[in-house]
This record gives sequence, structure tokens and C-alpha cells, in this order.
Amino acid sequence: MRFEDAAQNSHDAAPDEKLSVPDDAIVRMGREKSAKSGDKHRIIDRLLSVKEGSHDPEVTTVLAKASTWAYSDIKSFQTMLKDHGIDCECIRLTFENEALFVFPYAYLAQSKDGRLAILCIRGTRPMSLITWLMSTNVRMDPFKRGGSVHCGFARATAALWPQLRPYLKGLSEGIPICRIFDDVTPPESCPPPDPADRAVGPRRAARSGPGGEPRCALEALYITGHSLGGALAVLTAARIYTDREFERLRDVLRGVYTFGQPMVGNRKFARTVGRKFESKLFRHVYRKDIVPRLPPCSLGRFEHFGREYSRKNGRWMRRRKTVKQVPWLVMYMALGVSALIIDQVPWLRWLRLPVSWGDHSPWWYLRTSKKSEHGFEFG
Repeated sequence: MRFEDAAQNSHDAAPDEKLSVPDDAIVRMGREKSAKSGDKHRIIDRLLSVKEGSHDPEVTTVLAKASTWAYSDIKSFQTMLKDHGIDCECIRLTFENEALFVFPYAYLAQSKDGRLAILCIRGTRPMSLITWLMSTNVRMDPFKRGGSVHCGFARATAALWPQLRPYLKGLSEGIPICRIFDDVTPPESCPPPDPADRAVGPRRAARSGPGGEPRCALEALYITGHSLGGALAVLTAARIYTDREFERLRDVLRGVYTFGQPMVGNRKFARTVGRKFESKLFRHVYRKDIVPRLPPCSLGRFEHFGREYSRKNGRWMRRRKTVKQVPWLVMYMALGVSALIIDQVPWLRWLRLPVSWGDHSPWWYLRTSKKSEHGFEFG
């Protein structure tokens, strides 16, 4: 009898009848359970083992999926990471002021063992006028340590920073994200505090295990985002590298992975501030995606930095030359929309346009990062 049949018929067995299960079925189930558990530990270990400045395909897959699911609610985002092998605690960080045209939105996740953290910043939402206005506010603002940056991106990062800063500081000190503040109730996504922690305070209790040994020592931090989220990820890294308070955090920042990221600053910014972490910045550009070629030259001189990867033979390959700014806004925006329409009409696909809005979808970035069947983005 197969094990499945035995399980199905177990309710029909007599109360005193002993159900017989083949030994090989038990062994097989044990192996499958161990493999599944081992796979979950393996993905975290993989993210921890990547060397500084190394672009890793498996890390790219995880972060591309995180950037895609950053557009969903926090529970779905947390479940996605767990299904991918990262059992974690997660908090939401956001700030909204319509009059100032700012609405940054981010998730900060930390593995249950405290060794891994992922900061994922949401991109421009298609139906959100505020995030569109935030992205199109291209006036240049000076950056405190060199060069100038996109005003809309800089304001969004500045709006999010007061919330994000204490969590980053806590991570660098070995404090779990759900125990950063002694006097603040943890978010709903965090487990309830241990009653035993109340005697010494959650911050102090978080620093040591039951035997007093240190715990929650952060070993790796990744910052990621798609579109606008990628731009804010770069500016967040820039703040980490220009603030002495985060010198310790720089050592564990393994990479900034962006997908369809627009340019964030001028040449001086790229060659002063950007140079501090350009070896850790991995920019992914899918085919003729228009967004990495924005803002246009007509609105100011911007420049990319970091390592650029483009799609070749169905996977990400490093390219030596970075994409350049498009000359004019209105003309190329129209070409991008036209390319999106043409791609939906089979008999027009022979037309080749220089840019496309269709190539900007996070779905394409995820599909290139993870070869799989249709519907893989939900599994």
C-alpha cells in the first residue's frame, strides 16, 4: 500500500488496528523535510557569503522579486520572502505629504537570526499622481558632500530618512528591527515582545541571548528597488557613505541592486559621492527601458555610475558602456508609449523604436533574473 493510500484510509481503520507505514516512505518524507529546511538556510547563507563587490545571480533573483513585491502590502511582501527561504520580520516605512509631492514607501526586512537585512524601496505606482510628480521634479539640488542630485528623489529620501535612520543605526548595533524603540509598540508584523524582556528593557534584552551571549549581529545588508525605488536606494546608500554614524554599516553593505533605475545626479555627484560605493552598485537595464535614460538632457545633465547589467541571451551580462540620456522629454516619452502599443500588435513588431515603456515593467526584470514558467512571480 502506498503511504498516500494509507493516510487516506486511516480514518476507516479500527481503533485498535495499527496502521502500517512503509519504512522507505518515512525515510523519503524525512529527506524531503530536511531538504526543504536546508534550502531555506541555504538561501540566507548564500546572501551572507557573497563577497563585497561581487554580482551574484541568486542574489539578483531574490532582490528582483523583492522589488517587484514591494508594490504589494506588507503581509504579501513578508510571505514572498518566507516562501523564497527567508523567514523574517518586516516593518513598513512611509511618509506622505501631497502638498510637497512626496510619498516614499519602503519595507525593511531582517532574518529571524538577525544576520541578514534587506531594505526594499517601492517605485513609482502607475495610478499615483503624487509619485509621478515626485519623479518629474527634476530641478537639481546640491548634495551635502559633492555634486547635485534630482530634487524629487532627494526630497523623497529626506522625508523617509528620519524614520529609517534609527533602524539602520540599531541594525549596526545588533538590535533587531522589532526592538529598536523601548517606548514604542512594535508594528503588527513583528512578534509580541517577550514578557521576560520587560524587566531589563527590550533594547538591552535584544542584545543578548538566554545565556547572555551576543545575538542579532548583522552580517549583510542589501538595498534594492525598481524604478523610483532604485533611485532612492542609491541616495540612501549615498547618505550611509557620507554620514560618520554609519561607518560600521558600510562594512556589511554587500550591494545596492537596482532595476530600471533613473539617473540620480550630475557628473560631480557620480565622481565624488558615487565613487565611494560604485563597486557595490549593480544597475540592471532591460532592453530599451526608457527610465534608465531619464531625465533627458533638455532638463539637465545627469550621469549614471556603478556597474551596469543588460539582458543578453536571456540573462544579465555586464556591459562596459552605460546608457545615455535621451535628448528631449516629450518626443521620447511619445516614442516610449508608441513602442508599448506596437509590442501588443504582432504585425507591427517589425518596427524598432529606441526606447520603450513596456520594457520598464518589473515583470521583465524578474523574468530575466529568474528563468521560469509563466506565473513564476507569484510562486
